[in-house]
Amino acid sequence: MLLAMQNAETIHRLVEQGEFLLKCFHEERGKDPAGIETEFALGELMGWRSTLHTLYRDGAEDIVNRVVARTRLTIPDGQVPCGATHIF
Repeated sequence: MLLAMQNAETIHRLVEQGEFLLKCFHEERGKDPAGIETEFALGELMGWRSTLHTLYRDGAEDIVNRVVARTRLTIPDGQVPCGATHIF
């Protein structure tokens, strides 16, 4: 599906959601790079991006690029911060 063929309102909302998630991630990482809240925010952001790829395939990165351009923040690579470990 081409992104241009999608509902402009839907794309706008997805960009807004991405902005919110990316800002939350960077805020939490600034407080505690290896903290559980940072890990949670990263998971939310990566889930959003994964869903975009499922729905929009090649057009997903156009949405991600809009978020990066508007926030001027970087998208993390999706790996768990070095200090975050879990023992169950």
